Parts: sequence; structure tokens; C-alpha cells
Amino acid sequence: MLGGRYRLAERIGSGGMGTVWRAVDELVGREVAVKEPRLPGDPHDAAARRAYERLRREARAAASVDHPAAVAIHDVVVDDERPWIVMELVRGESLHEVLRRGALAPAESARIGLALVGALAAAHAQGIVHRDVKPANVLLGAHGRVVLTDFGIARVQGEESLTVSGEFVGSLEFIAPERMAGHGAEPASDLWSLGVLLFAAVEGWSPFRRTTLESTLAAVLSADVPEPARAGELAPLISRLLSRDPGFRPGAGEVAAALEAVAEGRPLPEPFGTVVAQDPSGMRELSDDVGTVRLSRGGAGGAGAGGGVGPGAGPGAVADVGSGSGAGRGRAGGRRTPALVAAALVGALLVGGGVWLGTSMGSAGGGSGETRAERTKGAEGGESGARGSATPAPRWKVRPERALVAEMPVPARYKVVVREDGDDDRQRTGSRLVIYAEDENSDVTVRLTTEDGGSTPALTWARQAAETWHDSDNGARTNYTKTSHRGDDAAIADTTYDDDSMTTPVRCLQLMIITADQEFYELRVDMPKGTAQEKEGTELFKGVRARLKVGKDSVKG
Repeated sequence: MLGGRYRLAERIGSGGMGTVWRAVDELVGREVAVKEPRLPGDPHDAAARRAYERLRREARAAASVDHPAAVAIHDVVVDDERPWIVMELVRGESLHEVLRRGALAPAESARIGLALVGALAAAHAQGIVHRDVKPANVLLGAHGRVVLTDFGIARVQGEESLTVSGEFVGSLEFIAPERMAGHGAEPASDLWSLGVLLFAAVEGWSPFRRTTLESTLAAVLSADVPEPARAGELAPLISRLLSRDPGFRPGAGEVAAALEAVAEGRPLPEPFGTVVAQDPSGMRELSDDVGTVRLSRGGAGGAGAGGGVGPGAGPGAVADVGSGSGAGRGRAGGRRTPALVAAALVGALLVGGGVWLGTSMGSAGGGSGETRAERTKGAEGGESGARGSATPAPRWKVRPERALVAEMPVPARYKVVVREDGDDDRQRTGSRLVIYAEDENSDVTVRLTTEDGGSTPALTWARQAAETWHDSDNGARTNYTKTSHRGDDAAIADTTYDDDSMTTPVRCLQLMIITADQEFYELRVDMPKGTAQEKEGTELFKGVRARLKVGKDSVKG
């Protein structure tokens, strides 16, 4: 009997931090679970005191997390100087036990993950990092309930660390690499562990489990993360969660949106999934349909969304200020000054580190494929614009970009603001590019670039772009994921960075495409983040991506 109230009945589980018993609360006549601390050696030495403090911390941490998927704590009882935690009894199996019988379907794994990320988000909001997310700490109860347990090694912000030099807590194969490297646990560390758990759930085996402690440590720190084979729609999410740089992992809200989509059988949201839209092959103009997005008119802000930092438009570009779309140009193109405008007009336009919107080259070089009649018709709204409407639905026009060997779909009101697609541009920069916008001062722009060559596969290209963003701006954050485009290898990079010339951060969406003939293309949309124009920009990216054709096998004539 504990505390004159809880009578132990049977042992139902044990782990590194203690033993869990089924007990009866004789005061109210209900069954509960009671956790007994595991004492490391002398109960009065420093190690034992740390274990006691962990148990008290578990109670405080778990009791403060208000979420259906977080275990409910009822009481803490001190018996013989030892703290025992009294919690709800969840009848069912652990996920660890379930996985012993075989892997789960992606939809069921997503359902479980959705509950867990909700509990983690609630914990993180309280300044609590769980630090031991693994299948053994996930209970599957009645009526589909999912419960995250064992906050015994949770780190509470503002409290003293319980570990000492040489001491490490957690299950090695589920621990984030930054923790292995000696950095503290952060919310992103829990999301790495969730990624490993999801991988194990859909594949039936843990990606970093090895035969020895040393080999497991090495696998977490440096082994290639295996590509999920049975994950289905979950694969891009798992790959991003298992990014070794915590800054590249998606946040809890983004993870929850992706898991909810998979659990409900819907396509993944951007930037995880592919866009399903009507194929406009052979059509010069599109009316309003499922593949057409509604765009508001661009803002009147004077600063270009793409100015500032950023990776090169393509792989293998040189870090040469003034050289086309090369990588590593830093912030040279970030401000709209007369000197830079003059430089742009003579061909020294900085486009690799961003999109410079201070000049208009719409008529330079030709090749837009748009006649005066088409421009007039597009401005008036054509067939799809509702006459007399304040915000008519935009029409899409497919612009042949012959020098780039592409068909570039843009809203009909968009025009060329920068064009560098001549042979001299290619000789100077190793690339050809064109930028479209509503006008020269628009904060939302769309750019297409073709490169002479570079790294493969596309995901490697995206990772290199992310590294360049980070090198150019320490505050930049990039998420990337593998995808495809019309059957070709592709990857998406989603970056947010600060630009001194902008009052808000800039968001840049990039689609890297490598065709079967090893042709390299980058589609890029820049927009101000946290504004109404961000929605316009993301919808623009989706619409262009769905309709874009690149490469000689896709573009005829």
C-alpha cells in the first residue's frame, strides 16, 4: 500500500527509468498506473537523488501538458523517501508491442503520429521537451486513443539539467544527432524522434538500430538515412523530419497538417506533395477551372521580394558577384540603388542571390511569345474575367521560352521584367533565365532558370541550395523535400530569410527539376512572408508548377 491509498496489483511494464504497476486507488475504487523509480545504486547518493528528481519532474511536466494524447497525472506519493507517480491506467498495448507483429499502414501511422505531434506541441508550448519519444512510450488504448507517456527525462526550460558529464538519457536509436553531438534538447529534437518512430511504424524496422551501442551512435550521427519503401505519402515528411540539421525540419504545425492529410487520404500539402491540376497541354489560354488559382493584384511596395540573399539558380554555379545566377552572392543585390540599377541595365544583374526588380527588360531580347492583341486581351480579362467585377479571375497564358526550351505558364497580366537568355548570358553565367511579374515594382515574382549542368539527384541540388542560403544569411531557414515533375526527378526548397530592403521577411519557393536528358531547371517564386501577398505567391507557385513544361522531350517545336 502506497500513501495509505494505492494498493499495487501487478507489474505491467519496466524501462530504464523505473517500473510501472497496475494499482487500485482504494479511496475512490478505480484502477491506476503507478511508476516506481529505478534506483541506480545507493538510494542516498547523487545518482539516486537525480532519479528522484526526474520522477518529480515527470509529474510536473506531464501534469502541465493539456492534451488528450498526453498521459494524465493524478498524484505523487513519497514512500520510504522515494517518489511514486500515480497516473491514469491506459488499457491497451504499446506501439512497440504492436510493431512486433508487423508494420502499420501509412494512414494508421499518420493517425498515431498526428496524436503524438499534438501532445508534443502542447508540451513545447509549456517549455517542455520530452526527449524520449519512441514506440515503447506510446500506448494505444480503447476507441483509437493514442497516449504519449514517460516524461521522466523531459527537459523543462529554466530548470537545472539533471544529467552530468558522461551521463546520457534516452533510447539511442531515437535520439536526435544534435543531442549526440552535445547540444541541448530542443523541440526539433522531439520531431526527429517522431520521424524515426514513423519510419519504424511504416517500415517495421528502426533505421538506426545496430548491434552495438557504438555502431548505433555512429549511425545516428553519420549514416545515410534510408529511403522509406512502404511509407507512401508519408515518405517526404519522414525524410524532412530526419534532416540532421534541426533548422531544416518542419515545425509541429506543418507536421500536423501533413499527417492529417495522410490519415484522411488526402494529398500532402505543399511543400510536401505534388500539385494535382488540369493538364493544359496544347492550350494557349485557360479559363477558371480546378487548376487555375485566383491571384490578387500585387502590392505597391517598392522593394523587390527576391533581393538579398539566396543560393544560385542552379547547381555548380560560381560565387562571382555579377555573374548571372551563380551561388553565394550574399546580399549584394539586396538594395534598390541607382548604381545597382545601372549595373543591371548593362548586364551585371545579380540574380543568383535573389530577384532584382529595379529594372524592366520586358522588351529586351524578345521571345516572350505575346502579341499586342494578346496583351490587350489579357489586360481586359478575356473570356474568364467577369466584366464589371472588382477582382476578376485571372487567366493563364503559356509563354513559349524557346531559348530555355520551356513553356512558361503565368497569369495573363504578368509580363517579362528581366530576361537573360542570350548566348552571351549563357557564356557569362552558365545559365539562361527569365523573370515575370505584374510590374517592375511587384513584390511577387516568378523566375525560370536553366543551367548547363550540376549535381544530381534533385534532392542533392536542393540541399546545396539550403546550405547556400544558410551561408548567406545565418537566420535563413530552408525545408526541402523530394518530389517529381511530369515523371522527372525533382525537389522543392522552401526558404524564409531576412532582407534589409524589406520590412518583412522574404519567402522563396524553389522547384529543382532534372530531366531524363540531364537538363537542369529551377522554378522560383519570391514573395513577402506574413502578408496577403504570401498567399498569392504560394498559389502562383502551385499554378505555374502544375502547368510548366521543360526540356526537349516535353516542349515540341
